[in-house]
Amino acid sequence: MSDLLVRTEEIVKKAKGLGADEVIAETTLGRYRQVRFSNNEVDTTLAWNQYVTDVALAWKKRLVVTRINNFQKIEATLRKLFELAKVSKANPMFGGFAKGRFSYARSKADKRLREVKNLTDYVFDAVEAARKQAGSKIDSGGILFTKFEDVYLVSSEGPAGVDARSAVELSIRAFSQREASGHGVECSSTLKDFEPARAGTKAGEIARLARNPKAGDEGVYDVIFDPLIFGSLLGIWAPMVSAFSIMTQTSIFINKLSRKVAPEIVTIKDNPAAYSLNSRVFDEEGVPTKENVFIDHGVLRTYLHNTSTAKAFKTKTTGNAGLVVPTPWNAEMDSGDRSKDELLEDMKRGLYLTNTWYTRYQNSAKGDFSTIPRDGIFLVQNGEIRQSLKDLRISDNAQSLLSNIAAASKERQHVHWWEEAEPPSLSPYVLITGVHLTKSK
Repeated sequence: MSDLLVRTEEIVKKAKGLGADEVIAETTLGRYRQVRFSNNEVDTTLAWNQYVTDVALAWKKRLVVTRINNFQKIEATLRKLFELAKVSKANPMFGGFAKGRFSYARSKADKRLREVKNLTDYVFDAVEAARKQAGSKIDSGGILFTKFEDVYLVSSEGPAGVDARSAVELSIRAFSQREASGHGVECSSTLKDFEPARAGTKAGEIARLARNPKAGDEGVYDVIFDPLIFGSLLGIWAPMVSAFSIMTQTSIFINKLSRKVAPEIVTIKDNPAAYSLNSRVFDEEGVPTKENVFIDHGVLRTYLHNTSTAKAFKTKTTGNAGLVVPTPWNAEMDSGDRSKDELLEDMKRGLYLTNTWYTRYQNSAKGDFSTIPRDGIFLVQNGEIRQSLKDLRISDNAQSLLSNIAAASKERQHVHWWEEAEPPSLSPYVLITGVHLTKSK
């Protein structure tokens, strides 16, 4: 048994010794690297390592959590945490942590990301690719981030496991004019599958097409969503199938199990697969993770559960436990039967949107929200991009958009960025009909 697993187990034993009913401790040794760049040049490089132990303690249906840094002040921190539990209110819905011992799949983390070097080369690959698309006078910037995490989990209820998690992601935004920009991302759990030039090529191509934008008109449009912006929609729907969202009445999927919520062509799942930035072999209760199809050919099949919510819903955990609430790891939508080019060629009049930000809910239970498209916003007529647009806002409803999905591409892209596309997703290009757009200014 590794030293870190032993030390994590000791934290659990100390918490139990204080009188806790149930305890989970999860220690993460993380190695992180970051490169920030702007004006086509590297601004700064950062490297840091971090020991943290997240602790969840339950006592008489009171659940409290904390974080211990570098195994310091363990006893004092645990005493404060237990005192907090004593003055907290009981949660009648708390059903305990997962019990038993489990076998886990073998981690496929890329060990090269433990001590990766020459990260600036990847940045310049992306910048040069953007230049080739949009010209030498572009202005590009963004972030390259890598991680390698060794994770050690121990639960007083039996589960104990070791995992390794790796990721590398690059986000580049290129400007060909002040109001003409494109955004590209490249995300992978391994260096082998990481090609930063793809992100630069896409950012540069969109920036070139986005030149000389005109103010768009309000109206109802058929819209082709790029994987980057559709990933933000998956980031709306996936958290809404968390049982916590159902219980707190902040979801469009309340009382819709076994009901049709989307067209038959739509299958969406949560899958912490090996390719994903969020790959993992167990959840934060120590339950093995797995693929969970929550919308199957348009029908809502399951919510995402931890042990407590599963008991409340009279079902089984889906392996989606966060320390407090169930959470999606990585949203996937199945591919369609047409290419991106075919989706564009078949469009008589509509929009192609490439990215978004400032997504805000007016009513999360009903699904009313707005979000502002940014970077490339394109008017498509008779299968061709005719004009770059600006100053538009999507003002619509999450259930309506889901119900109006008309087609999806064969191509899919793994996307993530810290403003909107969370959790990470594997997304096709998607055609949605009847999307309402208003002025953003």
